[in-house]
Amino acid sequence: MVDVSEYQEISTQYNNINLTVNKTWTKALTCTVDTSNFLSTPLFHSLVYILYSTIFITSLFGNGLVCFIVQSSPRMKTVTNYFIMNLAIGDILMTLLCIPFTFVPMLVLRKWPFGMVMCKLVNYAQVVSVFVSAYTLLAISIDRYMAIMRPLKPRLGRVAAKFIVGGVWASACATAAPIFIVSEIKRPTEWHEFCEEDLCLEQWEKSEHSEQYSYVLLTLQFALPLTALVLTYARIAHVVWGGKPPGEAESLRDSRMQLAKRKMIKMMVTVVVVFTICWLPLNIFIILWTIHGEDITWATWPGMPYVWFVCHWLAMSHCCYNPIIYCYMNSRYRRGFQQALSCILRPRTNSSTGQQGHCSGDALPLTDLMGTNGIARRGTSSTSVSRRLTGSSFISIPRNAPIRALSVRSHFQ
Repeated sequence: MVDVSEYQEISTQYNNINLTVNKTWTKALTCTVDTSNFLSTPLFHSLVYILYSTIFITSLFGNGLVCFIVQSSPRMKTVTNYFIMNLAIGDILMTLLCIPFTFVPMLVLRKWPFGMVMCKLVNYAQVVSVFVSAYTLLAISIDRYMAIMRPLKPRLGRVAAKFIVGGVWASACATAAPIFIVSEIKRPTEWHEFCEEDLCLEQWEKSEHSEQYSYVLLTLQFALPLTALVLTYARIAHVVWGGKPPGEAESLRDSRMQLAKRKMIKMMVTVVVVFTICWLPLNIFIILWTIHGEDITWATWPGMPYVWFVCHWLAMSHCCYNPIIYCYMNSRYRRGFQQALSCILRPRTNSSTGQQGHCSGDALPLTDLMGTNGIARRGTSSTSVSRRLTGSSFISIPRNAPIRALSVRSHFQ
């Protein structure tokens, strides 16, 4: 007699296998990236890799040289140069954390594959790096204002400068603390759940808290630094360009110093313009997203990823512009870059003398970088009039979460 139960068991197993295969095929078809979308084409991915790799390499190389030049000689360890190096460190940190952990998940993978711990740490570190740059920018603008407008008053000492740098980092860490708390791994839609695709998003208890924090970040990261730059530099430019600073002696030497300072003003204007061009589009995007974030038509507009890509790339590219500005607009920094490059690239042994070469800081001709044009004040501590700034941030553009100027924690689908 035929054992019917055996056939029933085989039939059940077959149906289960068939169901599993069908679900697998359905999932594969549903979760497959649409190659007809330009965002998913090899051409767009190549463009993204080239553009972001360019600013990544340029920023690391340029800001690394800035740190090397400042640290290479005891004479370089001035108040202004401490601030400049701190800005370069902030740029390097932002380059290492913001760029790769944004464009790869956002525009290439379109998901967050790094887990919960990295979600919190990366987002938090991104915000910290941006605010280190922003707060240091405030310190520099005030320091420059006091150096030019109050040249006969005592300058900040190195110890005080180090305390200010420490305060900058502490303030940046405190400002970014909410991001560490609210960053979570989520699957916000049925599609994400079905395809098992994670996103790193902000999960706020109330949407109004998110909006308020967004406006605070916009103010501290962009509006406040830009306002400080414009007000202090405009005042400095008015005095330096139109007359002599308070307490300045009248002599041929001071006339040459005046001409050098006017060149410095041109560089300061360039830095402010670059800062505005890089960060204004992204911050306008953030404001519009905060206002219209709940509008489905706005959020699902096909051109939105491309607008974000352009705005974000401009903001990230700011990391690499300051060393370029120094190199081409300041002779002392230019010579310093040349000396540093020769130390790095030349053979370690001098071909003419056979002696071992070295790259000590004393070989660098930058003295103490007393300003972008080497201007010093007689009878007072060295008066640096150089200018260096950065800002950053990063943004996130989730479908149902607020956007940040500081890191990307969501993805277009």
